[in-house]
Amino acid sequence: MSKKTLEHRIKKHTMLEDYTQREEEVPRKEKKTVIIEVEADPEKSPRFAEALRVAAGLSMHPFLSVSLVLKDDVLKKLNSGDFSLWMDSEIIERAWEELKENECPILSQRPPKENIDCLIQFDG
Repeated sequence: MSKKTLEHRIKKHTMLEDYTQREEEVPRKEKKTVIIEVEADPEKSPRFAEALRVAAGLSMHPFLSVSLVLKDDVLKKLNSGDFSLWMDSEIIERAWEELKENECPILSQRPPKENIDCLIQFDG
């Protein structure tokens, strides 16, 4: 390994360490509030499964607070496990389990706009 290559690697490593130190000194901002509102009909549209999959993925992010807004009748079927006839039911089942595991709040109506940083809507 040449001396120039070695110096570059050392410099790069030092820069990463310096960045890490600066990052720890800066206080973290509060989590951003993301609302995912789902109007799509799970019996007729694959958008419902996609919405749950997106919500499950985002709910794992450490700097996001994700809430899911669903219709009451849909929520009842999800809680009872009665969704085998819905489009993409395997995706729905997997995403639903992840959402419960991540303790993602499930709401029946959208919260006030001033409490939302990002709104994602999945229409039918």
